[in-house]
Amino acid sequence: SSTLPFGSLLTPRPRPAMRVSLLPLAAAAAAKPELPTPILAGYTGGASAETIVTAAQSGVNVLFWSFAELAKNEFDTGITAAAVQEAAAGLKAAGREVVHVVSIGGWGVEHTLDGSCDGPGGACDGATYAASFRAWNEKVKAAAPDFPGFAGIDWDIEGVNDESSPSNEFTDGAYQVMLDMSAALKEDFVITMVPPQSYFDCGTSEFDSSLRHPATSTPSFHYHGANCYALLYAKCPECFDLVMVQLYEGWSRAGFDLYWGGDKSNVGQPGFPRDGTHADQVKVVQRNAQCLTDGYEIKFGGHLGVATQNLTVPASKVVLGFGNKWVDSTGYKCPYFDGNAVGEAYCQGVGQGGTKIRGYMYWVIAEDKAGAPWAADVAA
Repeated sequence: SSTLPFGSLLTPRPRPAMRVSLLPLAAAAAAKPELPTPILAGYTGGASAETIVTAAQSGVNVLFWSFAELAKNEFDTGITAAAVQEAAAGLKAAGREVVHVVSIGGWGVEHTLDGSCDGPGGACDGATYAASFRAWNEKVKAAAPDFPGFAGIDWDIEGVNDESSPSNEFTDGAYQVMLDMSAALKEDFVITMVPPQSYFDCGTSEFDSSLRHPATSTPSFHYHGANCYALLYAKCPECFDLVMVQLYEGWSRAGFDLYWGGDKSNVGQPGFPRDGTHADQVKVVQRNAQCLTDGYEIKFGGHLGVATQNLTVPASKVVLGFGNKWVDSTGYKCPYFDGNAVGEAYCQGVGQGGTKIRGYMYWVIAEDKAGAPWAADVAA
């Protein structure tokens, strides 16, 4: 589809005329849902239906419902059909069409997707999880008449607060479940990943499955990854429709670039960290987009059979993630990028040709200011 300016997201698009298939019903297969271009996505985070509708009216066109968990070969979530129906009815009344995706994981959730099942070694199966998701999705659709169904799943499995927890490392079994579930769904569902920046970090060639690495700006913070999600993409790039990198990760490389000028010698020096200017914000966003699309070497060391390689993510799959005003309360831990700077970076594009990435997402709709969603500034 053609690339549209973010401002066009504020204008509802007419529904296409209904097309009647001449094929027998048995031969008609459900088409894989299409993602919009550009994408302006938001995570619900327990937002009310009213707040979700306001975000959509401000330009959000993909909703990530948070969160679901995987355990004992079952897809489990507190997201209810009643909550989904209330939001869907509000969106319908407002004339807003969005794509709905359910996100799996979140920070602080123990990794139960592998090793929690009956049988030898407690191994779980990605294909069985996929079947469980399909069944749950059909139940929600049946109970929510205005809801079109979830278009896919989003991987957001992260670490936990207890540094010693085994959930601060990805096991080969967990990787396999994620890959197999994605492969089982990718033909007719959207599959996305939303790694914290250190989990898919184009600023380093290091790889490790541990989530206990120190942050560059704050070495006492031991909750960073080392390209652990990049392994999933390298193993099966066709499995993932979007790679959405959280630039708002605590003590992220993007924050290091914005507040310390990307220079290790500034750490601990007077005057640092310091606020970044509007121009700084635009440049950091562009730089992070370009290093993903240009590609970077990762030394996987044969993990899961993946050798050292130059990993490149097509611009059509790149989405950068930001935090809205809640990050103000974190000081310099989570970098804040205002919507105007983010929108300007998109319009300018990356590289000499001004290549456009797929779009942006933010955490979290529930923290949008009343009447002033972060998305509105991006779309303006």
